[in-house]
Amino acid sequence: MSNIPSSAMPHAKASEGSETESQQDQAGGPTISERAGKIREQATDYARENPKTAIAAGAALAAGVIAAAAIPLVRGRSGSGGGAKKSGGGGSKKTTAKKS
Repeated sequence: MSNIPSSAMPHAKASEGSETESQQDQAGGPTISERAGKIREQATDYARENPKTAIAAGAALAAGVIAAAAIPLVRGRSGSGGGAKKSGGGGSKKTTAKKS
Protein backbone atom coordinates (compact mmCIF):
# COMPACT_ATOMS: atom_id res chain seq x y z
CA MET A 1 0.00 0.00 0.00
CA SER A 2 1.10 3.55 -0.63
CA ASN A 3 1.52 6.13 2.06
CA ILE A 4 -0.10 9.43 1.03
CA PRO A 5 0.88 12.43 3.16
CA SER A 6 -1.97 14.35 4.78
CA SER A 7 -0.74 17.56 3.13
CA ALA A 8 -1.71 16.06 -0.24
CA MET A 9 -5.31 15.57 0.90
CA PRO A 10 -6.28 18.29 3.39
CA HIS A 11 -9.98 17.52 2.91
CA ALA A 12 -9.44 14.05 4.38
CA LYS A 13 -8.54 15.39 7.81
CA ALA A 14 -11.07 14.94 10.59
CA SER A 15 -12.90 18.19 11.38
CA GLU A 16 -13.21 19.51 14.89
CA GLY A 17 -16.61 20.01 16.48
CA SER A 18 -19.93 18.37 15.82
CA GLU A 19 -20.63 19.98 12.44
CA THR A 20 -18.59 19.50 9.31
CA GLU A 21 -17.74 22.39 7.01
CA SER A 22 -20.37 21.40 4.46
CA GLN A 23 -23.06 21.42 7.13
CA GLN A 24 -21.96 24.87 8.26
CA ASP A 25 -22.05 26.12 4.66
CA GLN A 26 -25.56 24.78 4.20
CA ALA A 27 -26.80 26.37 7.40
CA GLY A 28 -25.94 29.86 6.14
CA GLY A 29 -27.32 29.29 2.63
CA PRO A 30 -30.82 29.91 1.31
CA THR A 31 -33.64 27.58 2.26
CA ILE A 32 -35.36 25.29 -0.22
CA SER A 33 -38.39 27.57 -0.48
CA GLU A 34 -36.13 30.56 -1.19
CA ARG A 35 -34.31 28.63 -3.91
CA ALA A 36 -37.63 27.46 -5.40
CA GLY A 37 -38.90 31.04 -5.49
CA LYS A 38 -35.75 32.18 -7.27
CA ILE A 39 -36.05 29.38 -9.84
CA ARG A 40 -39.71 30.23 -10.39
CA GLU A 41 -38.81 33.88 -11.01
CA GLN A 42 -36.12 32.86 -13.50
CA ALA A 43 -38.54 30.55 -15.32
CA THR A 44 -41.16 33.29 -15.46
CA ASP A 45 -38.65 35.75 -16.89
CA TYR A 46 -37.53 33.22 -19.49
CA ALA A 47 -41.13 32.49 -20.47
CA ARG A 48 -41.83 36.21 -20.93
CA GLU A 49 -38.74 36.61 -23.11
CA ASN A 50 -39.38 33.44 -25.15
CA PRO A 51 -43.12 32.72 -25.24
CA LYS A 52 -43.02 30.29 -28.19
CA THR A 53 -40.33 28.21 -26.52
CA ALA A 54 -42.28 28.18 -23.26
CA ILE A 55 -45.43 27.03 -25.06
CA ALA A 56 -43.52 24.26 -26.84
CA ALA A 57 -41.93 23.14 -23.56
CA GLY A 58 -45.32 23.10 -21.86
CA ALA A 59 -46.84 21.07 -24.69
CA ALA A 60 -43.97 18.58 -24.55
CA LEU A 61 -44.35 18.28 -20.79
CA ALA A 62 -48.10 17.72 -21.12
CA ALA A 63 -47.54 15.07 -23.80
CA GLY A 64 -45.07 13.29 -21.53
CA VAL A 65 -47.51 13.27 -18.63
CA ILE A 66 -50.29 11.94 -20.84
CA ALA A 67 -48.02 9.22 -22.25
CA ALA A 68 -46.86 8.21 -18.78
CA ALA A 69 -50.46 7.91 -17.64
CA ALA A 70 -51.53 5.97 -20.76
CA ILE A 71 -48.81 3.31 -20.70
CA PRO A 72 -50.23 1.34 -17.74
CA LEU A 73 -53.71 1.51 -19.27
CA VAL A 74 -52.51 0.14 -22.60
CA ARG A 75 -50.47 -2.62 -20.96
CA GLY A 76 -53.41 -3.61 -18.79
CA ARG A 77 -55.72 -4.02 -21.78
CA SER A 78 -53.36 -6.14 -23.85
CA GLY A 79 -53.35 -8.97 -21.30
CA SER A 80 -57.12 -9.04 -20.78
CA GLY A 81 -58.17 -8.92 -24.44
CA GLY A 82 -60.09 -11.87 -25.88
CA GLY A 83 -57.84 -12.50 -28.86
CA ALA A 84 -54.61 -11.48 -27.23
CA LYS A 85 -51.96 -14.14 -26.79
CA LYS A 86 -50.65 -14.51 -23.26
CA SER A 87 -46.92 -14.33 -22.82
CA GLY A 88 -45.12 -17.39 -21.52
CA GLY A 89 -47.61 -19.65 -23.26
CA GLY A 90 -47.02 -22.43 -25.77
CA GLY A 91 -45.06 -22.19 -28.97
CA SER A 92 -42.02 -24.07 -30.05
CA LYS A 93 -39.38 -24.68 -27.46
CA LYS A 94 -35.74 -25.20 -28.17
CA THR A 95 -34.23 -28.38 -26.87
CA THR A 96 -30.82 -28.37 -25.31
CA ALA A 97 -30.13 -32.09 -25.66
CA LYS A 98 -26.70 -32.87 -27.08
CA LYS A 99 -26.38 -35.27 -29.93
CA SER A 100 -23.45 -37.61 -29.89
